[in-house]
Amino acid sequence: MSAGPVRFVERIRKPEYTGVNRCIPCTVVNVVLAVAFAAVAAAGLDTTAGARAGTIGGGIVIGLSLLVIYARGYLVPGTPTLTKRYFPDWVLSWFDKDPRVERDSAGESHANEKGVNAERILVDGGVTVPCADGDDLCLADGVREHWRELVVSVREGDRQAQLAAFVERDAEAVHVDDPEDDDRIVVVADGETVAAWESEAALIADLAGSQLLSDHIDSWHDRPLHERGQVLGGLRAFLETCPACDGRISIDEETVESCCRSFEVYAVTCDDCETRLLEVSA
Repeated sequence: MSAGPVRFVERIRKPEYTGVNRCIPCTVVNVVLAVAFAAVAAAGLDTTAGARAGTIGGGIVIGLSLLVIYARGYLVPGTPTLTKRYFPDWVLSWFDKDPRVERDSAGESHANEKGVNAERILVDGGVTVPCADGDDLCLADGVREHWRELVVSVREGDRQAQLAAFVERDAEAVHVDDPEDDDRIVVVADGETVAAWESEAALIADLAGSQLLSDHIDSWHDRPLHERGQVLGGLRAFLETCPACDGRISIDEETVESCCRSFEVYAVTCDDCETRLLEVSA
């Protein structure tokens, strides 16, 4: 692409609707509209100026339209808003990544998956027990203190070696890919994403939690990484202080936006360092 088109693309680019934020339904609708616009332009020119002019004109229209869709995510102004408002939720769910879906530390989503019951695994392992009032679950005696010791050890340890052990890869093959303007931590090995966390605080909690659970749950390391990630996400809900900065933790109901939809979630946040620990469906 020459300098002129590159400058044009950068000038009109809308990062909030492109890349990983691209709304696929919006893109599909706008591509269909672009083809229709190009067909109308080609037919009009074909009638008034001949078939060659119609072909060239239609090609120019479709080319410019696709360039705009690539750079902005849509061609017709207001498409993302209209898509959210008028498309049925079951249609949007074909394309959208639901932000309410709990994601494990392997970066995989497991909405509606029945194979892993994190609560039952923690109870069976003696990690959690019924609270004194009997209405909920609490960490068993001594678990919180042990977890806290492991958190401190993880914070002071060799992060590269810790991550390699967690994802079961060679240390030299593992590196952290930090997304710009985002607290998320993405771990890449051999060219593929193998783990992801909402923040450094969540990472520390899970690395320490994995060591904790290996002492309580038989064959912990024999479980697939995505199963361990789900259980660790469940364990993270029992945190009382931030693993990263030792500050207070709060739980609030928030609205989060995906490319196509809005959802209510319970957000567990480290207040002092302003980092997210966990999001679960409201």
